[in-house]
Amino acid sequence: MKSHLKSIGLAALAGIASLFASGHAQAATVAYHGLCYPGNPEAEIIAAGHTPLALSAAPNATNLAGVSILWAENCGSLTDPGVAQAVANGMVLIVHDSGYTNGAFLPGGANLVKNNIGGTDIDFTASAPFLTGPGGTLTNTSLDNGSWSNHGTVLPASLPAGSTTWATTADPGQVVTFTYGYGAGQVIYSTIPLQCYLGSQCASVTAAVPGMKAYATNLIACTLDSECAPPPQTTCASEGYTGTKLTWCQNICEKGYTGATLDMWIHRWINRYRDLPYCARGGNEEPVPQLQR
Repeated sequence: MKSHLKSIGLAALAGIASLFASGHAQAATVAYHGLCYPGNPEAEIIAAGHTPLALSAAPNATNLAGVSILWAENCGSLTDPGVAQAVANGMVLIVHDSGYTNGAFLPGGANLVKNNIGGTDIDFTASAPFLTGPGGTLTNTSLDNGSWSNHGTVLPASLPAGSTTWATTADPGQVVTFTYGYGAGQVIYSTIPLQCYLGSQCASVTAAVPGMKAYATNLIACTLDSECAPPPQTTCASEGYTGTKLTWCQNICEKGYTGATLDMWIHRWINRYRDLPYCARGGNEEPVPQLQR
């Protein structure tokens, strides 16, 4: 980028500097939907250098066109197939789940095993890439002493394949925030009831509010940078499968089935499609059962 600055007029340098301050070379559209508490994240989106967009209807392929980040909570619906496809195409989905769900609505169909006991302590892992940014500097006390700071935790063994943990409680075996790649995009999931602290409902929990706002701003600012994004991963959705083919591919490649169950789905796939799904090609497959004549 520096090699191009000499050709840019001085009048534009101030605007470019403001973009660099937020960690991005170009502003993006950040949509938000399904918030469970009063208020919205517009101030944090703007502080991160991006443009907010409120979605009145549930996210779908049409209203996600041109959206780089979807900021969502579980009080709205994320089940439209257009959401997963948008992520597979490169969008980032950020979910702060205050509802103690198992994450089944996440792209890839997560099945999180959760401890639904809220806590007041959140620590960042060494891999968390958003500890500094336009929102300020975060430490292991920045998100503490909320009411609650997290709505439960996730068992590490139940995280989607390829996940990176960004925040836990004082116990590293209690995951609060994690991320994983889905196709060309990314999913960020957290049990922090973040929207409560961005609006008015949790404003009285003064110890946690500034840190929560800084965390939101830094997370949004960092999300489209390479250090925040996991490498793209091939998925059933990113391969373009839809309908029954998508479901069967997920059963074979993404649900973790083994033994007789996996053999059954592979057998069904071969009988119908006469080939193999993406994960069973190139020597990565489980032994394919012989078709019965």
